[in-house]
Amino acid sequence: MSSLPVAAVLPELLSALQHAPQVLLNAPTGAGKSTWLPLQILAEGNIAGRIILLEPRRLAARNVAQRLAELLGEKPGETVGFRMRAETCVGPQTRLEVVTEGS
Repeated sequence: MSSLPVAAVLPELLSALQHAPQVLLNAPTGAGKSTWLPLQILAEGNIAGRIILLEPRRLAARNVAQRLAELLGEKPGETVGFRMRAETCVGPQTRLEVVTEGS
């Protein structure tokens, strides 16, 4: 298990996702919300549909998607993609989509 702060809430979060279509997580910067946690949710494998990760800025959304794809040994648009106002990089196999508000 990771030493990141969000690791402590992973079981509770996975349980909440089984009972609700949306879950909002608020944690400080560096807690693992954007990098560690989405990969754990993907690895769990029993979440139906796409996982949507909201990032506040376009640059952050693109960079997070690129980093997550890299950690999976892929390119953006495969398992992990992103969508924002002027740019979309998703494919039929995309399970995790990093988005900005208004995209």
